[in-house]
Amino acid sequence: MNLTSKSLDPLPNAIDMIGTEGFSNALLDFIRGTAPFDSAVIMAYPESGSLRVLHNALHEGDQKGFSGPYRDGLWLLSPTYLKVKSGLRGFFRLMELAPDDFRDSDYYALYYDSSGVIDHSLFLLESGDATPIAISLERTERMRPFSKRELAQLAGICQLVASLVKQHWKSDLDRGKRTEATLHQQVETVLQQFGCSILTPRELEVVQLVLKGYPSKLVAKTLGISGQTEQVHRKHIYQKLGLSSHSELFSLFFDALALPNNEGSDPLVALLK
Repeated sequence: MNLTSKSLDPLPNAIDMIGTEGFSNALLDFIRGTAPFDSAVIMAYPESGSLRVLHNALHEGDQKGFSGPYRDGLWLLSPTYLKVKSGLRGFFRLMELAPDDFRDSDYYALYYDSSGVIDHSLFLLESGDATPIAISLERTERMRPFSKRELAQLAGICQLVASLVKQHWKSDLDRGKRTEATLHQQVETVLQQFGCSILTPRELEVVQLVLKGYPSKLVAKTLGISGQTEQVHRKHIYQKLGLSSHSELFSLFFDALALPNNEGSDPLVALLK
């Protein structure tokens, strides 16, 4: 692990703070001793409910986007959420979780472009009751990107951080009443049905990839089509749905997600009447 005694100095305090309101700050102090960062947030993703922000220590420039577009629904399509709900656990850089060329995607433009963050790493863990938890560590323009050594050291404390998290958040993160279809299942269902009564099968594939954060070049590559053809499909999609921007596409998807669950039918039938 190659950790110095100095980097371990905050660990006893983090252990002492387990079960108290000061735990989150103490945990971040411990992690910061291994590699500094100037922005962070700890989030939980219960099966039966919405995003739970367990601790918000994001820098000022990220607060507006996080409290607005992200919490309004973008989190449901974020690489972090999709990967942690797929069962992935460990320490990763955001770009390891995201589609190739994520910085060129409409999703990135909607949130990350204006966040002021230049590097972003995460612990994907779970609580004592198996609720997925993400600890997001960010560096803004005031700092340099994480070095290879720092990333290796953060990966080296992952099991220790996971153990502390399980001890503190033992249970009760999933407070909502479980339903037959979980929120994650609902997202996947709406993604599959979104626009199926209006769009062609190929246009549906384009929409699904765009909503998942794929940039145009990767959409074309994934579907085996040219970039020009991808742009034509996108133009037709916007025309058919009456949209003029990618932000309107995401807003329409979140409106569809808010409708009562009607599996097997296109939610846009109700929205575009």
